[in-house]
Amino acid sequence: MDRIALVDVLRGFALLGLPLTNLVYMADFNNGYVPQDGNAVDSFLTAFIDVVAQGRFRTLFSILFGVSMCLYYEKHGTAAFVGKAQTRLYALGLIGLVHGLLIWPGDILVNYALSGLLLIYVINTDSKTLFKLSISAIALPILLLVYLAMAFPEPHVEDSISTYGSDNAPMVLLSFLRQNAQNYFNMLALLPFLTLWYTFGLMLIGVLIHRAQWFKGRALPNVLSVFVLIPLAVTGSIVTRGFLFHENRIVFEVLNWLFAIPFCVAMVSLATQFSVIIERFSGLFAAVGQYSLSLYLLQSIVGVVILQFILRNLQLDFHQIHFLTLFGVLTVLQLTLVWFLTRWKIIGPAEKLLINLQVWFQKRVVK
Repeated sequence: MDRIALVDVLRGFALLGLPLTNLVYMADFNNGYVPQDGNAVDSFLTAFIDVVAQGRFRTLFSILFGVSMCLYYEKHGTAAFVGKAQTRLYALGLIGLVHGLLIWPGDILVNYALSGLLLIYVINTDSKTLFKLSISAIALPILLLVYLAMAFPEPHVEDSISTYGSDNAPMVLLSFLRQNAQNYFNMLALLPFLTLWYTFGLMLIGVLIHRAQWFKGRALPNVLSVFVLIPLAVTGSIVTRGFLFHENRIVFEVLNWLFAIPFCVAMVSLATQFSVIIERFSGLFAAVGQYSLSLYLLQSIVGVVILQFILRNLQLDFHQIHFLTLFGVLTVLQLTLVWFLTRWKIIGPAEKLLINLQVWFQKRVVK
């Protein structure tokens, strides 16, 4: 089956938006630190990003992953799908492990690989069961994390800011790698209790969207998306932020993940209603979606190098406007790179590595 251009466009949009929320965690992984004494502009920008961006791009990406798994199933058929999907996900997971340990502990690739492996074995389950499974996979871990966050309050930001304490380049690198590995192992520890199931549930939503043939023009009524789902998501984020942002930010962020779901579902639905127009004027975004793995790794490398090495003595003084400036520069860099790769018909380096690893696993692991 041919690629659906709109899926690539939406994936490209989600991919480009990830640094908008990730960069602050690249500056200080434990806190996503933004100075609390910023001016009114910083306060507004932080609130705006929390309400309309925090968790949205990651949620959209996860939903689209579920859609893509369905397209992959249709392309290869029942007989070949399991083996090919397994090798692809093994390769993705291996890239993610290296990425998480050495560059960016917020890596999502291992999570996607494991969630995708679970998805393989339920992709043919009836829609009613998948809907129940999706609700359970999303809600139960969220409730657990909210309980833990309330029972064990988070430390104050100023108590846990990370520094390397040396100007010697090898020592800085060694300290970075050690701290990076510690943070990544902490993230891996959360997988079986929270993030694996949450991402799996979002992927199931993608499967249900594909089955409902949204990308063939049978999506939700626009009135429902515009006047119910989006206002529900935005209002819910604003209200919970008002009550929880200062007292228990973790609980707010977790609940904000839930409000991201109706927001992203509405965005996908609206996009399918205007697919002809979007595809006509979004060729570069579609190309971004096709190079998404290379660009995702590039975001981490550029963000970490700038914030942890080049500006390592300044990054904790950054305000939201500085992160937005860096986000803008990174976006231009990615679009320029994609234009170049597309013009010269060059396969992305990470995409090429994924293909080679997939062949390796096919020969040695999957029978």
